[in-house]
Amino acid sequence: MATSISFVGLSCFLLSLCLVCSLKEGYAYEELRESHAESYLTHTFEVSSLFASSICNHSTKANERESTFRVVDKYGPCFRPSLQRSVVSPSLTDIIRSDRARINSIQARLSKNSGRRDLIAEPSSLCIPVIDGSAFDTLSYLVTVGLGTPKKDLSLLLDTGSRLTWTQCESCTLCYTQKERKFDPDDSNSYVSISRTDPVCAYVKRPADPLRPTTLCSYEISYGDDSSSVGFFAKETLTMSAAEKIDSFLFGCGKENRGKFNLEAGILGLNQEDASIVFQTAQKYNKIFSYCLPSSASSTGHLTFGQTPAPANIKYTKLVPQKSPYYGLDLIGIGLGGTKLNILESIFTTPGTIIDSGAVYTYLPPVAYTTFRDAFRVAMSAYPRIPGPTAAIETCYDFSKSTSVTVPEISFFFKDGTVVGMPGKSSLIEYTSTQSCLGFQDGGNKQSIIGNKVQRTMEVVYDVPGQRVGFAPNGCN
Repeated sequence: MATSISFVGLSCFLLSLCLVCSLKEGYAYEELRESHAESYLTHTFEVSSLFASSICNHSTKANERESTFRVVDKYGPCFRPSLQRSVVSPSLTDIIRSDRARINSIQARLSKNSGRRDLIAEPSSLCIPVIDGSAFDTLSYLVTVGLGTPKKDLSLLLDTGSRLTWTQCESCTLCYTQKERKFDPDDSNSYVSISRTDPVCAYVKRPADPLRPTTLCSYEISYGDDSSSVGFFAKETLTMSAAEKIDSFLFGCGKENRGKFNLEAGILGLNQEDASIVFQTAQKYNKIFSYCLPSSASSTGHLTFGQTPAPANIKYTKLVPQKSPYYGLDLIGIGLGGTKLNILESIFTTPGTIIDSGAVYTYLPPVAYTTFRDAFRVAMSAYPRIPGPTAAIETCYDFSKSTSVTVPEISFFFKDGTVVGMPGKSSLIEYTSTQSCLGFQDGGNKQSIIGNKVQRTMEVVYDVPGQRVGFAPNGCN
């Protein structure tokens, strides 16, 4: 990806930055510095790179580190099911519905002040775009982990919003089709059942009607779109790499799995609760992990646990402690081309912000979204804007007559002074060869959510004990 500096007409670009609205709507009347009008950062790339190819392009970093899983998009050539049927991709309607279900669940959970996490439904863990399919199939980032002795490879969806790692098990009474054979506890020498009186059974929500035998610890986890898994909470050996294993890893052995799953074997939970893999492996990896989400469905990324040499040009910002298990950030503004848009900081700070690997879009409060959308449209005025596929997706372009396109860099401004620039390409979500749209939406007067599409190709480092999150460019290679 080439990066260039573009010069834009003052009268055009400043209109987008200084939209004159009433203070009641939340806009600040601040005077722009002359330097803001001189230049702004852009990213130029080939239009063809927006779309997946038929050949898998592997990340190099996944081969360079210990305790690292390769991240693949299940709708691309890097995930090859051994089954006859192919992975069914979700329709645009399903993408939007699933993403909305997820953020509504997250925002409802964030609004709870009781701290009773066991009474709150888990957010939908499945939300990412491709074309034509089921509502629960939209999260597509998979890692392959080894479970049991001898190890059984299983493809799990990574999710920073989920607390529990679970997989389908043999003898399930409600099952769905997955890529690999289902995990069979009887085939493992290291599987250990957990009694319902064991203290770790408190890590999970018990179903209203416990599974039999009732002497064992059974769990129930539900998601924002009403999908769910019910099974036994157990211990197993988790293989991280050829040289590293985690003994007595707590996971869910799913027996009743409801929802429109799509060949994945289950979920890898990465949030800040006791049952998550992050907290279970704290003694070994010190609650530090990082990932790079691939640039397209035909590329790969990585998920790494533990401290690694700091990536070049990494920028850290504060991880905001909160009652919820999500990863909170102190966002105070957003910009284009390195220039901060004129939006009151309280628009962001009052509801707060989280970063999420499962939400597809990035959601902003109404005033912030409208300002950002309008500025983006002005900056992209050289390209034909076309009607959006839905009312929610309203800023779209047809790049089919261009060989390359130039998009302004997206900047996130944080309270501690950190400014993180995301590649302009990552602000776009491609739907068809003639329709690419802005990957931001109006999230209502609630928490901002930085979704997965805008994070693509960045290495995102979660340092829980250091209470910080880092961002580094070119993270996959």
